[in-house]
Amino acid sequence: MRKKLANTSNMQRFMAGVGALEGRGAQEASMLLVVGDPGYGKTTIVNRWARLERAVYLCGRPGMTPHMVLGELVRELGEEPYHTSERRYRQAEQLVRLGQRPIILDEAQFYLSDKAECLEVVRSLTDKYEVVLVLVSMEQIQDKIAKLDQISSRVSVVVKMQPATLEDVKICCDVLCEVKIADCLTEEILFHTGGRYREIVNAIAAVERFGKRGGLEVVTRAAMVGEVLTHDWRDESPRRVREEKREVKRATPAQRTTSKEVVK
Repeated sequence: MRKKLANTSNMQRFMAGVGALEGRGAQEASMLLVVGDPGYGKTTIVNRWARLERAVYLCGRPGMTPHMVLGELVRELGEEPYHTSERRYRQAEQLVRLGQRPIILDEAQFYLSDKAECLEVVRSLTDKYEVVLVLVSMEQIQDKIAKLDQISSRVSVVVKMQPATLEDVKICCDVLCEVKIADCLTEEILFHTGGRYREIVNAIAAVERFGKRGGLEVVTRAAMVGEVLTHDWRDESPRRVREEKREVKRATPAQRTTSKEVVK
């Protein structure tokens, strides 16, 4: 498998959102919200952008406090945090001002606990120095944010990650796989994965192993009939490549008439 990132429709949506955010009018509206179901590539895409932009990446978890968040932020910005909350906040403030680096909060739903205190402490810093703040979570977070005026009014762009299309699967196959995957097999990959990128990558890896083992330049659906592509996460049952259904062509009325004349 090649260690590359495919330019899928979700990647294009995200980059369009970043472009719209950069062209915003009100500078305090500096939040980008990225939402979507698990497996649609949110974290992978945002991580890639984070590396390019030298963004600060923080991941939420249950039980977080503003003091803990400030400590993680300071460490990611290259210093050891002070012990008291007041000094830690001033330390983070100076580092954010000097660095001007975007800040990403993955699993952002955990920053909304306890009246969104954890998110508020970060927002106060990004607002003050007009730093981009990216929130990444599942779609349900939009309802929670809508109830928080001080936050919702600052969300400039919402990017909704979608399931992969057939074209997305083909792009992933071309970019990631070291053997050629026939179009008929990409359709089967989409069927079994439901467009979840995490599962698509696993399926591509299975095809690549099969192709290399058999010395195949191109792997077709017919070649892999009965082989396992992925597993159903609910019961770990294997999802196997199905046989292609042969389309039975029915004779047209004209063809049936001609056939009868031949018999006579």
